[in-house]
Amino acid sequence: MTIFQLMGLIQDEKKALKLFQRIRWENGLLCKKCGAFDSAQKQGKTDLGFQKYQCCCGHVFSDTSGTILHRKQVKLQYFFFALYEISQNKSITSVELGKKLEIHQKKAWRLLKILREHCQNLLKPYLALPMRGVVESDEAYFGKGTNSSLVQGILQRGKHAIIVPIPNRTEETLKGNIKTRVMEHSYIITDTASAYGGLSCAGYQHFTLNHSKEEFSLGNGIHSNSIEGLWGNQKKILYGVHHGVSKKHLFKYVSEYLLKFNLRQAKSTFPTFLNLFISPPLSC
Repeated sequence: MTIFQLMGLIQDEKKALKLFQRIRWENGLLCKKCGAFDSAQKQGKTDLGFQKYQCCCGHVFSDTSGTILHRKQVKLQYFFFALYEISQNKSITSVELGKKLEIHQKKAWRLLKILREHCQNLLKPYLALPMRGVVESDEAYFGKGTNSSLVQGILQRGKHAIIVPIPNRTEETLKGNIKTRVMEHSYIITDTASAYGGLSCAGYQHFTLNHSKEEFSLGNGIHSNSIEGLWGNQKKILYGVHHGVSKKHLFKYVSEYLLKFNLRQAKSTFPTFLNLFISPPLSC
């Protein structure tokens, strides 16, 4: 979908609402309380103009119930445009979004905050998804000085990656995250940090690369290019687009990039984002 096609669908709030409802209730009106489909009747509107419904069981819900826009003072036109921007670009600042929408920077920041917080929620299933095959692991610092955060990245080639904050680089922490998330008999590629020692004895095929000697590949697919690329692109966004972010909000920005990385094989990112941010599994 191009920006021109999108603007044709959200020319005004009424059209934007119709698009929202079409995606939200694609499978029919669902009552979360009793689980009934298409058993609800219209019951007026909310203060923001969203349709309210009452199920035959008495439960009342609206178009935004159970979604990220529930009880949020957000214009749907702004919501769709901001979602399009983060799905199509590496990222966008609140200053730039504010200029494009002709709204105050703080209002644009709050809108982006809503979207990025939901990116964090959408990444939770990946944390519980077992990895197998060829897996790369590495650590990195995001930020500088007291504003820096130490993180560990674990990436399954051709599939998905996770980034988790870690308190230190001890064996218990680094190897513990691998044992929790990577299945035995997988190929693990790391640097030569002693904290990764003993992975071979733990049931993994472990290969190491000495980064201090500029060793990033041993041939035959033994390299850390995938995880290094993940770090490089993430840091370009944090420092090139946003010029650094606070430690408090760091993982909101990380989650935005990581979700797009994990969805990179989707045929069209924006329609995928529309479903993830509006329709079920978010329910009333």
